[in-house]
Order: sequence, then structure tokens, then C-alpha cells
Amino acid sequence: MIQMMMSTIGGSSAARGAQQQRALMLRKLVGFAIVSSGLAVIAVQTLQALQHALGV
Repeated sequence: MIQMMMSTIGGSSAARGAQQQRALMLRKLVGFAIVSSGLAVIAVQTLQALQHALGV
């Protein structure tokens, strides 16, 4: 949709490529943030379970 709009208003292919590259990088960063926060939650829950099991 955005690509069609840009092509109709005269957006260059280089500008579209740069925009797609930024969108891909943003998607990767968001994915990394989601995965790393999920791993952090798992680590915290594991530590809490160990503390509970050890009675600390």
C-alpha cells in the first residue's frame, strides 16, 4: 500500500529501498526486544522457583 502510494507520487526506488531497509531493521529490533524480555522473565521465574525450593 505504501509502496503504491510512493510510486504514484514519484518516490524513487532508492528511497523505497532505504525505507524497506529501515522497516526491516526496526522489525528485527522489535523482535529481539520481545525475545530478550521473554528470556528475562523466564530467568527471573527460574530464580524465584529455586529460592522457593531452597527456602531462601
